[in-house]
Amino acid sequence: MKNFELVESPSVDAVSELTRRLFLYNQSQVPNLRPESDDKVFMVNALDRSEHVVGSILANCYWDGLEIDTLWIAASERGKGLGAELVEQAELYGIKHGAVITFLKTMDAKPFYEKLGYEVYGVLEDRPIGTLLYHMKKRLQAKM
Repeated sequence: MKNFELVESPSVDAVSELTRRLFLYNQSQVPNLRPESDDKVFMVNALDRSEHVVGSILANCYWDGLEIDTLWIAASERGKGLGAELVEQAELYGIKHGAVITFLKTMDAKPFYEKLGYEVYGVLEDRPIGTLLYHMKKRLQAKM
């Protein structure tokens, strides 16, 4: 029988070591896999005339993909196309940095992303309880 240790607040070093070990395994399966240090985490902000942020998107380019993490639009700007413009800016950055696919997860913005060409590839129930968490993807093509 094995002993188990629960670590509720792992140290940065412990997390780093676990990540290193997983990367080494992944690299043994995919020899040209780039390390996390090559990830390109970025934001695109939309500013109003007073230079206030009225919308933002947070994303990460890695392993030939673009992961959209967070998209926020100020209530006063919703329904005006700003969200679609921010997603497009992120996609263009991703394409410029070698992304061929983009992906995300959302609870309530499924129709918004479907209008932008995203499709559901998985659904997780009860995260949180009583909701559906949609995992969505879209193939990227260089804009000509």
